[in-house]
Amino acid sequence: MHGENAGLDLHVLYRNWRTAERPTHLPLYDEVVLGRTGRAGNHTALVRALSDGTFVFAHAGPAFEEWIGGEAAGRNIEALPPDCAHVLLDGLEEALRQKQPVHLVAYPERSGYVRAYDLVIFPLSSRWGGPLLLAYARPRMEKYSLVDAIFASTTGGLMALAPVRGREGVVDDFRLVALNQGAADLVSQSIDALRWQRLTDLFPHLRGTGAVDQLVQAWRTKAAVEFEFSYPSALGGVRYFSMRASAMEDLVSASLIDVTEIRNREESFRLLFQDSPLPMFVYCPETMQMRDVNAVAVEHYGYSREQFLSMSLLDIRPQEERERVRQILAQPTIPSDTGDIWKHLKADGSIIEVRVYSRQVDYQGQAARLAVVVDVTEQRKTEARISFMAHHDALTALPNRVLFLDELRRTLRHVERHEQPAAILCIDLDYFKDVNDTLGHPVGDKLLQQVSGRLRGALRENDLVARLGGDEFAVIQRDLAEPGEAGMLSDRLIAVLSQPYDVDGQMVVIGASIGIAMAPTDGESADALLKNADMALYRAKDEGRGTFRYFQPEMDARVKARRALEVELRGALVVGEFTLRYQPFVSVETGKITGFEALLRWNHPERGMVPPIEFIPLAEDIGLIVPIGEWVLRQACRDAAEWPEDMRVAVNISAVQFKGQKLANLVASALTMSGIEPGRLELEITESVLLHDSEANVAVLHQLRALGVRISMDDFGTGYSSLSYLRSFPFDKIKIDQSFVREIVDNSGDAAIVSAVVGMGVSLGISTTAEGVETAEQLERLRAEGCTEVQGYYLGRPMPAGEAQKLMARQS
Repeated sequence: MHGENAGLDLHVLYRNWRTAERPTHLPLYDEVVLGRTGRAGNHTALVRALSDGTFVFAHAGPAFEEWIGGEAAGRNIEALPPDCAHVLLDGLEEALRQKQPVHLVAYPERSGYVRAYDLVIFPLSSRWGGPLLLAYARPRMEKYSLVDAIFASTTGGLMALAPVRGREGVVDDFRLVALNQGAADLVSQSIDALRWQRLTDLFPHLRGTGAVDQLVQAWRTKAAVEFEFSYPSALGGVRYFSMRASAMEDLVSASLIDVTEIRNREESFRLLFQDSPLPMFVYCPETMQMRDVNAVAVEHYGYSREQFLSMSLLDIRPQEERERVRQILAQPTIPSDTGDIWKHLKADGSIIEVRVYSRQVDYQGQAARLAVVVDVTEQRKTEARISFMAHHDALTALPNRVLFLDELRRTLRHVERHEQPAAILCIDLDYFKDVNDTLGHPVGDKLLQQVSGRLRGALRENDLVARLGGDEFAVIQRDLAEPGEAGMLSDRLIAVLSQPYDVDGQMVVIGASIGIAMAPTDGESADALLKNADMALYRAKDEGRGTFRYFQPEMDARVKARRALEVELRGALVVGEFTLRYQPFVSVETGKITGFEALLRWNHPERGMVPPIEFIPLAEDIGLIVPIGEWVLRQACRDAAEWPEDMRVAVNISAVQFKGQKLANLVASALTMSGIEPGRLELEITESVLLHDSEANVAVLHQLRALGVRISMDDFGTGYSSLSYLRSFPFDKIKIDQSFVREIVDNSGDAAIVSAVVGMGVSLGISTTAEGVETAEQLERLRAEGCTEVQGYYLGRPMPAGEAQKLMARQS
């Protein structure tokens, strides 16, 4: 190629220039070239320096024109391709300043390759006045493939750097001769905008840091170097980069990695660790030795910092948990959160329950784990109390109906697997209603507590007793050898329960009747067994009480009575025997009535006023609750339309009414027909609405909320998982069941439960209404706990709509 014997030509040009150099003037063009163009002419170009500081070609040889990519004569240097223009301008300006030849290396990129050119600029004198410069360009034999050398990896930032010489001919900077898209993306600029920039112009923060010196060292010694530096982000703030560089022939190949996130994480870790309100410590996952601990952990655990750092992770664990800790830390991947509750030892020997969140961190250049500790001791105690409350009867602490049914289902699975029968005993207390009526509910409640104690004492450890409600109890008798054992247990229970009771110095005598259903012969499901045992119970009561009966398929007397009641109930809706009574809600803060709850009553022509408990369950079973509920809703809205505009009306909605997805349309129609504002209507539901078809029913609740009505959870705390339902839907109000209010003055457990529920309501922004307030002492205690509203006989009994209007008129 044109480069053959070019070294000799360049030597001749140097010699001629030195020979013609004078102290007072530079050599003339003719003195250097000596009238010969030859091979040197192929590689040279004559450049004129204009008065405006620009440079233009006078003429150039074919090898030189090949380098610049086109004809040279009359062409401005700045119009050349950047890979030629930058290096030429640097050399021309430097040669004029130094008045000496300047030797540079150019790295033009052509068709995906970089090739090195030796470029020498000779300053000359001119007979015509303006400065002249002779440029000589000689290609080297090496050729570097950008694809192979620079773009082998397309994900990271890669660039090729060419050295730039300063005034003394010393390399003091580098120029970007090639880079990939990854590098351009890191600095948010285009490849064209970045190519041929000086490195210190692109990254000004490199000046004075020694980074350029390290790159020069890599270029000279062929050794790899690595350093970090900062870069102002185009979006604001500062980014941090790590550069690793090594020599590649005459170039420097550099990889660029964005480490901003790593540095920010390190700073965040430092701030989080020192300023965290939670205990935190760092430990070695291999030795389990503590590496660091924050001040909060020192205060929370009671160990000094020195004690902490001398301890291992096992030292704060009780003995029984240490092996489990070893097993977890021995796993290839340690989970950040096992979801478990751990026990930790404090310095005073006390044990706390904690949830630990951990993650892998780099601590002082070594692998470590950061542990964040959340003390859940008090939370766990509260959860245990509320969980117990959800699964147990508040009065007797026995399992409630839901827990009983869960246990019964588990028992049926055991019966099926082991073919060992079990018995379900439904127990009803004889004459208990008389005790309530004559001696009052407080005596009745204490009597129920004593009954529960006797039942527990009469059963085997493997058996279970539950209170299903009122004076009804149930027993699961497991692993029977033969059905007669259920009868023997029933005889024993009747005898035990019939013994006199001493309640507050009064002797009370009651009895018990028991119905027995056998699994699996009397039913394959928990509900069927309980229903059949209940049917047997009613046969026992019908036959004189104080006895027991096994279920028999022909027991249909109760079924017939139920059918008769069903006929009467359907007729009551047709002939208009239903009526509403209204019981007021009273603001604890102001003492004023804020609204009324609509309560359904059945004005039976023969039996008089029938309470809802005697017909609502049947109405729900047969689906009649839907038209009855519609009548209640429309009538309550019509009555409320006559009230002051600040008075709300609350209507109970059965879970059955949610079926069919028509409830929202019904409510909208009732609001429209009555003309009352949606915010004045409050719909009370029990958790049974969310227990079955919860997703569909929650969707209906959201439809109702969209109408603008208020949604209240009734009888809160008496069922299975009231707390979980508060997460399912944003209720407006919680109604605390009267069973907790009854003993709030004398029973610290009930008071604690009420306090927890009210506090939870405050945290969630939900108002609370306490039901069953019957004394001034109860009201004062509820006021002290922060309850929002109260309802009960002490504040007003259920009354006809006319009396409710008079009461509102007196208040206004």
